[in-house]
Amino acid sequence: MGLRVTPQREAILNFLIHHNEHATVDEIYQALHPTFPSLSVSTVYNTMKHFREIGLVKEITFGDAASRFDINVMPHHHLVCKKCGKLFDFYLPQTPAFTLPPAAAGFEVEDYHLEVKGTCLSCRNSEPK
Repeated sequence: MGLRVTPQREAILNFLIHHNEHATVDEIYQALHPTFPSLSVSTVYNTMKHFREIGLVKEITFGDAASRFDINVMPHHHLVCKKCGKLFDFYLPQTPAFTLPPAAAGFEVEDYHLEVKGTCLSCRNSEPK
């Protein structure tokens, strides 16, 4: 699937590369709109959908929260701060073995993602002592 290069798509990709913060569509839009006043949230959303489809980004979803997009498409996992919502990448040294329950017989694991929740150092340091 070919994707035509446009200034907006190039700016979105550059933002993701240089601000690897697991951005939402709205965060990308807010950052780029001053430079591209004609940019719409819909354009960012559709661009991220295309980027995901061709493997340039991974979409990360946590519950009902807005999807976040990760330029790092290598297998990895995330630490999630329960206070500020920031994500931190982390890696496991090997692929874990899955023990599936009998009710899932025949289930083929295609991908997995480990989410570890806690409080980041910055949030812990800002708590009253």
